[in-house]
Amino acid sequence: MKKKLLSIFTAVVLTVSMAACGKGSGADNVDKDKNKSVGEEVTLSVMVTTRPTTDAKDFYLDWLPELVKEKYPNINIEVEQLPTDQYKQTVRLKFASGQGPDIFTWWPGLQAQDLVEAGYVRDMSDFSLLEKFNSDIASSYEFDGKTYAIPLGSSFLTTWYNKDMFEDAGITELPENWDEFLDCCEKLKSAGYTPIATGDKQSFVIQFGMYQIGASQIYADNPEFDDQLFTGETKFTDECWEETVSKFEELYENGYVIENSLGLSQEQSRQAYLDGKAAMTFDGSFGYDALNKDGAASFEKGMFALPSNEPGEELVYNLTPSNGLFVSADSEKQEAINQVLEYWFTEGTPLFEKWTTTTSDISCYEGVTDSRELIKEYLERYKDNASIYNLNNAWPEGVSDTMCTKFQEVITGNADAKDVCQAMQNKFEELNK
Repeated sequence: MKKKLLSIFTAVVLTVSMAACGKGSGADNVDKDKNKSVGEEVTLSVMVTTRPTTDAKDFYLDWLPELVKEKYPNINIEVEQLPTDQYKQTVRLKFASGQGPDIFTWWPGLQAQDLVEAGYVRDMSDFSLLEKFNSDIASSYEFDGKTYAIPLGSSFLTTWYNKDMFEDAGITELPENWDEFLDCCEKLKSAGYTPIATGDKQSFVIQFGMYQIGASQIYADNPEFDDQLFTGETKFTDECWEETVSKFEELYENGYVIENSLGLSQEQSRQAYLDGKAAMTFDGSFGYDALNKDGAASFEKGMFALPSNEPGEELVYNLTPSNGLFVSADSEKQEAINQVLEYWFTEGTPLFEKWTTTTSDISCYEGVTDSRELIKEYLERYKDNASIYNLNNAWPEGVSDTMCTKFQEVITGNADAKDVCQAMQNKFEELNK
C-alpha cells in the first residue's frame, strides 16, 4: 500500500491490491434472487457513525428516511447511528451473526480489508454514478481492481485557532515550521493564555495532533514509508516516528496543553476553545459546525496546518477520504438499495441536494463546490503544498488505537516516545503475520 503525497486538487490516492472474495457486483449485476419487487414493501437497515451535520435535521436520521419515503412510498429506511468507539465492533458482530446492515458507512483502505475479504460487501464497480466521483478518492475503496464503496467525500485534520488571542499575544503570521509553532505557543502562554485544548480522555482525539505532526515529519522525506512497513524496510521504531511522538510530547512537557486533558472529552475540549479558555485545538474540517459556533467568548476563528517541518523544509498537511458507503453483499433487497442509491447520487434530486448541503464532508462529487468560507480559505492557502491522507488508513486496524492509548501513558508520565513507537511496532507485527 502506498502513501502518496499529492496536491489538494489532485486529492488522495490509496489503492489496495489484494485478492478479495466479495460477493455480488455493481448496480446492474446483482443476484436475481436478491431483487425485491419495485412495489413491494421493504425496509432497509442503514448504519452510520455519529457525524456532524450542517442542518438542524440530521441527513441520515431525518432527511434520508423522509425523502426516500416521499420518492418511494414502499421503501422504509431504518437508521442506527453509533459513536465511533462502538460502531466498528457492532457492525462486525452483526455481519458475523448474519445480520449485517443493508447499507453502512466505513473507513477506507486497510480498515475495510477484513470486510472485503470475508465477502460481506458488494462490489460497486458497476454502479452507474460512480464515474461522477473523484477517481482518486474512489480508489481509496479499491481492492484487487474492484471498487467496494461510494466515496462520500474528504476531510482534513487541522489546528483551529483564536485570531484575537494570536493578535493580542503579538503573533502576526501563521507558523510555517515547528520552531515557529513553539514560538506561538510560548507567546500565548506568556500572554496568559492556555495555548492548546485537547480532549485526551477519548484517546482517538490524540490522532488529530499526532497525524498533523507526522505528515511533515515522516512523509516529506519518505512518501513510501507505509509501503516499506510491509516489506520490513521501515518500522515504527525508526527515528522519524520517535521524533513525531517526541514533538507531540513536547507540547505537554512545556505546559502548552490545557490542564487535566485526560479528564476532558472531545466535546469538552471543543467547548474550552469556544469559551476562550484555550487559543487552539486540534480537530478537523469535520468539526466545522461544532467549532464555528458561538461560545462564551466572541472571537474570529481560523485554521492552519500544524507544521512539524524544520525551517526551509516542506510543510505537508493532512487530507483524507471520508467514510465510504458500503452495501451488504448478502442483502436480499438489492433492487430497493439500487433505487435509493440512484436517487441519492443523481444530481438535482431533493435527496442529493440535502446530502451535499447538510453533511460535513468536503464533496468529491463532480461540480459540487464547498460554500464554507474557512474551508475554502484553508484549501486555497495550502493548494501548492503536498498532502497526505490520515496515517492510519494504511495500517492494519489496531495500530492507531495502540498509539493513542499508549500516548495517554506518556501524558501521565508512565511512558515515553520510545514506548509508544515500540508498542505500535509490536501491534503491527502481531496484525501483519
